[in-house]
Amino acid sequence: MSIAGPDIIAVPSGKATEKSVGLPFILTYGLASVGFFTAVMTPVAMTLAIRVNTLDPAGKGASLGAILGIGALFALLANPIFGQLSDRTRSRFGRRKPWLVGGVVVGSIAQIFMAYTSSLVVIGIAWCVIQTAYNAMLAALVATVPDQVPEHQRGLVSALAGMSIYIALLIGSAILALTGTASNAMFLMPTAIGLVTVLIFVLVIEDRPARDAPQQAAPGLWELLGSFWVNPVKHPDFGYAWLSRFLVFFGFPVLTSYQVYYLMDHLKVAEADIGDIMFISTLITAICVVGSSFVSGYMSDRMGRRKAFVLVAAMTYALGIVVIVFSSDLAAFYSGIAVTSIGFGVYMAVDQALVVDILPDRETHAARNLGVLNIANAVPQSIAPAVAPLLLAIGNAGGQS
Repeated sequence: MSIAGPDIIAVPSGKATEKSVGLPFILTYGLASVGFFTAVMTPVAMTLAIRVNTLDPAGKGASLGAILGIGALFALLANPIFGQLSDRTRSRFGRRKPWLVGGVVVGSIAQIFMAYTSSLVVIGIAWCVIQTAYNAMLAALVATVPDQVPEHQRGLVSALAGMSIYIALLIGSAILALTGTASNAMFLMPTAIGLVTVLIFVLVIEDRPARDAPQQAAPGLWELLGSFWVNPVKHPDFGYAWLSRFLVFFGFPVLTSYQVYYLMDHLKVAEADIGDIMFISTLITAICVVGSSFVSGYMSDRMGRRKAFVLVAAMTYALGIVVIVFSSDLAAFYSGIAVTSIGFGVYMAVDQALVVDILPDRETHAARNLGVLNIANAVPQSIAPAVAPLLLAIGNAGGQS
């Protein structure tokens, strides 16, 4: 297998050389991020809601909330545990590649099962497998940044990761508009995109075998439990970064997972029109996220500052959520989407760069500690299904007053 990796290596001190990573790494990392989020966010934002509505129209909100909430718990457990295992992997293929390949293959197979079942129970089980497998893959994917990317490029790479979420949603909405809401292709096409792009990244990156690193025994129970904890007193910057991500990602699943039902129930959009409106919404989102991510990522690298961007981004995102909740027509809804997208784009452009800059034990426990950070992504997805109906009710009351 031929590989063309970045011109950067890790040194024993835990710091990277100042050589830049090459264009192949940057492009394929961006593609893999887009592919991953296309595979996992298209069901979260659109296709799962549509399928659940078809199978259980009366109890769709509760059913979708249960599936997404339980799946988020599996994601919460999987990311730090598999991150710890990735850090300890000593295969001749490297620490990250086995988990990238295994995660995306198992997740893709589970997606196929979910596409062809008409049972809510099977959908729920498949979604838990998908969340587990894809988060095992994600733990390895994000760990390639502290492994290989120097500080002066992390804003750019973080921007690619941040904007990839909304580019993926745009791709997912385009697929939905193309396939319609009754075809299994709305599940299969995002899955194929995720599988192909991650495997391309695996072929391109140089994940050096870890034969020279000290051999470590398989983690015991207490070590696995320790995978879920980084002491915020000892590492306060990491603790603040975790809290800020938790708050931002609390709003994200409320917006994405219940957007379809909000359009149908509050703005009275017909199901047949959902695909076109979601495409417009995600087109606005993608434009705003890509623009704000590139600008803020570039400025953050140039200025060498991260925290100010995070603060402004979070406030902007919160303002957009308020606009959406109280919108009474599509114009107001699209305006709120634009505001949240700008805020989210700025935030994601600098968030990962900030975390990697302050990441404890970067050389030996990068994937595990990034997995702890990703708990801040998963926990809100477990809470949001219970809170979202309350926010939608507030929006309905505001729209009817």
